[in-house]
Amino acid sequence: MNSFQIRNKFLEFFEKNGHTIVPSSSLIPAQDPTLLFANAGMNQFKDVFLGNEKRSYTTAATAQKCVRAGGKHNDLDNVGFTQRHLTFFEMLGNFSFDDYFKKEAIQFAWNLLTKEFNFDTEKMYATVFKEDDEAYNIWKDVIGLSESRISKLDEKDNFWQMGDTGPCGPCSEIYVDLGPERGCGNTDCKPGCDCDRFMEVWNMVFMQYNKQEDGTLAPLGMCGVDTGMGLERLCVIMQGKNSVYQTDLFQPLIKRIEKHTGKSYEAANAQLKAAFHVLADHARSSALLIADGCSPSNEGRGYVLRKIIRRAALFSQKLSADLSLFVEVAKEFIAYFTPVYPELKTNEKLIITLLSGEIERFTNNLVQGENIFATYMAENKAKDIEQITGQQAFKLYDTYGFPLEVTILLAQENGMKVNITAFEQEMKKQKEQSRVQKKTAKEDLPQVENIITEFIGYQTTECKSPVVFVDHKDDYSWIITEKTPFYVESGGQVNDTATLTVRDTTYPVLDLVKLGDLHKPAIAAKIGNAIDGTGQRSDIKKDDVAHCLVDAQIRINTVRNHTATHMLQAALLQVLGPQVKQAGSVVNDKYLRFDFTHHEPMKPEQIAAVENIVNDRIQEDIKTEVIHTTLDDAKAQGIIAFFGEKYNPESVRVVKIPGFSAELCGGTHAPSTGIIGSFKIVSDTALATGTRRLVAITGPEAVQTFQRDFNTVKKLGELFKAKPEEVLENVDRLQKQQQETLSMLRQCKKQLLKAQIPTFSKQLTTVGKVPLLTLELEDATPDELRMICQEIEKEAPGFYFILNKDSQDSSRLNFLAYTSKDVAQTVSLKSLATELKEKFNMRGGGSPTTIQGGGVDVEAGAVKAHIKNWTAGL
Repeated sequence: MNSFQIRNKFLEFFEKNGHTIVPSSSLIPAQDPTLLFANAGMNQFKDVFLGNEKRSYTTAATAQKCVRAGGKHNDLDNVGFTQRHLTFFEMLGNFSFDDYFKKEAIQFAWNLLTKEFNFDTEKMYATVFKEDDEAYNIWKDVIGLSESRISKLDEKDNFWQMGDTGPCGPCSEIYVDLGPERGCGNTDCKPGCDCDRFMEVWNMVFMQYNKQEDGTLAPLGMCGVDTGMGLERLCVIMQGKNSVYQTDLFQPLIKRIEKHTGKSYEAANAQLKAAFHVLADHARSSALLIADGCSPSNEGRGYVLRKIIRRAALFSQKLSADLSLFVEVAKEFIAYFTPVYPELKTNEKLIITLLSGEIERFTNNLVQGENIFATYMAENKAKDIEQITGQQAFKLYDTYGFPLEVTILLAQENGMKVNITAFEQEMKKQKEQSRVQKKTAKEDLPQVENIITEFIGYQTTECKSPVVFVDHKDDYSWIITEKTPFYVESGGQVNDTATLTVRDTTYPVLDLVKLGDLHKPAIAAKIGNAIDGTGQRSDIKKDDVAHCLVDAQIRINTVRNHTATHMLQAALLQVLGPQVKQAGSVVNDKYLRFDFTHHEPMKPEQIAAVENIVNDRIQEDIKTEVIHTTLDDAKAQGIIAFFGEKYNPESVRVVKIPGFSAELCGGTHAPSTGIIGSFKIVSDTALATGTRRLVAITGPEAVQTFQRDFNTVKKLGELFKAKPEEVLENVDRLQKQQQETLSMLRQCKKQLLKAQIPTFSKQLTTVGKVPLLTLELEDATPDELRMICQEIEKEAPGFYFILNKDSQDSSRLNFLAYTSKDVAQTVSLKSLATELKEKFNMRGGGSPTTIQGGGVDVEAGAVKAHIKNWTAGL
């Protein structure tokens, strides 16, 4: 069977056995700070196992995209050098949410492998957690596996947890014996040995606990089953291969590398084979990460993606000098894997653009970094230091942008190590030096239990409601009411501007937060002292009645911008194509900011087209609709979801502009598009490679901008005696005339300076052993100063020191020092630069024959006198 057939057969088996087939979630976990990337099939079911969320089904099966290249589960450094480690893989899994447990899970796994996939039962082994007698007895008594083929292992091998905290439990794993020729040679070799004889195929986690931050294990409210079987390893066994790279998942990519480089994979030595492996694996992970909305950056997920691409670029050089090699491999992967994950084709241009740009930038850094690395290596070996020091590795990283993992690879290739501990100490020092101590509101958030606030902000901007919770602090208080119209920042929309009044005393709302359950939260308002200026502290008590009031004008302007944001995304999809994906947004009463994935700046005609589409829909005054449905139904309808948001799968809120836009959103929106008034994009900038940022305005802000711009154009028209449509042409013409005039002035000034050269030359006098010339000029450019020195040098070689005053800044005094070849050995400009810095705080630098710089509040006469004395002493 090929990988496509194996994947389908797995899902079909569990569908026949009553499981709901759930699509793979994004590789970017939604609102889960404990994870960099989805790294297991159960990630998307975490809240179900925790009891925070319910689904319409109690059993499920998935083929989940996974990346393990950062955080707790990090296989990056091993990829390429082993037959099984990958950064990207697909996890086939079946799940039970308080339905079946250990017995049924083990039976499902055994039956699928032996009856559907025809595994040889004589080559199958099982492991259980050393304290899990229940699972051990199921394998022995129910399945009939002999005790010699059941191993009890410790926590390291058979106790699974998703992260440092969260759902966890004992495991039972299934292994296949690949034969003694693959083993270590020991007669007692069995699963758990580090050799390659036994391959783990299936891991069944019996979710019984929730690991707390203090390390304790709290029983889960319900027991569940989380299983995982790597598709790549399954293909190795089913296709009779020795390595994942020999399966049909990788062979098309390997063949593309062979075709592009002319090198044979089978004939390659171990180092070259590792390069084949790295390119094939990293093309898979980087392409899918970009398709799911990740972009290379210097922190978090983006930094891990950058490391993957850079590592691929480094290994690519072992196969070919052609920088496009890795991109070609990615193209092959996109073509081959699109039937499984169509988002690859949708985002192909973006993927190729990001990969190409990253590789080009990294290659430029690499040349410089490798030269410096070679210098460090030679220096250390001369001192009998057989490693790259932590300080050297940090300087390569911090000063030259050279990744630590590349330094480690180069060190390994040259038989050296890197002092990683010292490197990490340097990193820690830098973080401590740059850290700005900020006290966040979250540090003092109140702890609440069993409180739910009814949000009525969709219907009204004010209400009176009983206070159900009070937490007084030194300078502020947290207040929770039974009902509230206050919108808490979410989905890009900022907090409402609001006040809270109790017993005729009004307090400003300083902050708003959601506490407790994600889908049914308590909404807490942080209030300060009374608005009346008396400095009165809050004496609000539980059961007081609070008048909650939202600033209605700010809210309606925010509403305009939020609905316009939805319309903007719909228009971008029409104009730029389906690859556009939201990468963030901010919506307030002044403007909307929309970040999205796109590989190039928008053309003026594209911006105009987007604006026209949005304004046309505004003129139509389309009534917006809000419906509630399930997440699966919303996805089936093609309704847009933002990958960074966490949605309740059983109930999502959909905001529709019929015939134009439909998005999942919990924000406040205009009842009809006409309320927006007008829409104008005011800027389009690059946020990062492959990510653009649009800023736009609506309503009163747009009107004010139109009025201001109209008045400006009108005044310019009157000034130029031109029609409004002719103003730009007149401004262009005036600008060209100005440039021509400035050019003529520069030429005249240059000629004037040249005419003064003979006069300057006559001022040259010998001081000590050196012909010295000191001059004072005003507003000369650096090029003009150098021209003067070069012209004088032709007739009278020597040492020239020119002071240059800035007429725009009378406190500023610049200088240029120049030596002709005849005196360069006598006059050290490097020493002069040090002298000027120490005596006059005039900073400068340059070459052995020319330095330039300046300082403030320096007296020109004193500097000239000092230069004369300094020269006399040479």
